[in-house]
Amino acid sequence: MAEQVSFGLINSFGMPEKWRTSWDRRYREILEQSVWIDKDLQHINGIYTTEHHFYGDGYLPSPMAANAAIAARTDRVKIGSNLIQIPLHNAVRLAEDALVVDAISGGRLQLGIGMGYYHQEFTGLGRELKNRVSLTEEGIAILRAAFTGEPFSFHGKRYDFDDLHITPGPIREGGPEIWMGGFAPAAIDRVARLADGFLEFDAGTRSRYFQACDALGKPREQQRVNSTYWAIIAEDPEKAFAEAGEYWMHLLNEYIVRDAYTARTPPLRDPFTDPREALAEGLVFLADADGAIKKFNADISNGTIDIHLVTTMPGEPIDQVNERLQYLNDKVIPRLEPVCHPSAADRTVN
Repeated sequence: MAEQVSFGLINSFGMPEKWRTSWDRRYREILEQSVWIDKDLQHINGIYTTEHHFYGDGYLPSPMAANAAIAARTDRVKIGSNLIQIPLHNAVRLAEDALVVDAISGGRLQLGIGMGYYHQEFTGLGRELKNRVSLTEEGIAILRAAFTGEPFSFHGKRYDFDDLHITPGPIREGGPEIWMGGFAPAAIDRVARLADGFLEFDAGTRSRYFQACDALGKPREQQRVNSTYWAIIAEDPEKAFAEAGEYWMHLLNEYIVRDAYTARTPPLRDPFTDPREALAEGLVFLADADGAIKKFNADISNGTIDIHLVTTMPGEPIDQVNERLQYLNDKVIPRLEPVCHPSAADRTVN
């Protein structure tokens, strides 16, 4: 049977003050949504958290805690992060937390890793932004060693210890997969060298990842790309965006004021004042089933094996989101082409 693309959803758990009810209600709504997806939306097979700190809208600061809660309430879907900022964590503690969630989930954890970029998060958590590369590389090395289930020692610039035995042991040999994101050429080369797959947030970076993998001699089936979209997919996408656009503009503006898009060409410098400006910048993918299938199949033919959608915006009513998820599950995912691993000659350069 042909391999089908894996389809997951990303949630930031945020709830801005102007739409705020109560934190416990919002978290319960998201957990209930996760249970519903796990039981009833059989074509969606992943639920992923993300991480930021000190956002006034309540952006999720503790992805592994949320992952544990989702893991305990579900049986089928993958659980994971897209993504955790590894330099902000003690890598030994992160390994312990990851293995606990992996055990709770029965081996369903997948880690998405990033280096972070915003100075306030680093200073607020006692880290230096200038050290993020070494913290990332050493952190991943520690995760890999911990995921063997065997005692190990480590001697580096940021970590130095002997003979640690981290438990619980991995459920699967080698432990949870580690995927990484990145924009700059050096970051993408690092992904090819260290990670099990590439979290692609900008379509223009894929060719660099393939080139780096080719240079390392990685076979095609190990050159694994996740395509992440900010997407509204609905029978009437214009109507859906009219209902949800203000929530989307809020989160995009939170990123803009924290310099998230300075690596973009051209960079975004000013917050949006109208949700439709985000469409003009290409930051939100708006489509009905036919448009989504065309876009996703083009990515699949060019090496995508995993698709994640950012769908639930901070403060957006859950029922409104769930209507779109039902449409996605019923009308889009079943019609997608099987995964392929194109040769270098068959890849589309972007």
